[in-house]
Amino acid sequence: MNALNVLFVCEENCPLSLMARAILTSVGAPRFRAFSAGACAAHPDVLDFLAGYDLPVADLRGRPLQDFRRPDAPHMDFIITLCEAARHELADWPGDPFVAHWNIRADDAGTEESHRDQFWTLMRRIKIFTSLPHGEINKRILHRRAVTLQPSYL
Repeated sequence: MNALNVLFVCEENCPLSLMARAILTSVGAPRFRAFSAGACAAHPDVLDFLAGYDLPVADLRGRPLQDFRRPDAPHMDFIITLCEAARHELADWPGDPFVAHWNIRADDAGTEESHRDQFWTLMRRIKIFTSLPHGEINKRILHRRAVTLQPSYL
């Protein structure tokens, strides 16, 4: 089964999308491939924070959202926005991916405490997301549960 591509987007606080990508790369491989987009470069303090949890940081950097709209970009199965501003950037996305809006509390202070709170919020949601069934038949179920992150009994 092919890995599902997931793009995390956060325009206001790019470190969130970098955190989400590192977490999904760690807990979701090989079922998922993570990508991130935001309006800023990688933050050294966030990279140091993630490295402290033994998460992959070597390739983490902020990429513009338009890089993922190009014809040669990977097809996205899921796009997950992490802030309200990013929600409005996804109209007419190529390939008709499933879209979820998580709206993680963004704290621009960049303190270790705020990173830790955001990290554990993302870790919980991503672990739920990766535990859901996937496959051709189950993509709609996965989408519904990714959007709501509520238990669903089949």
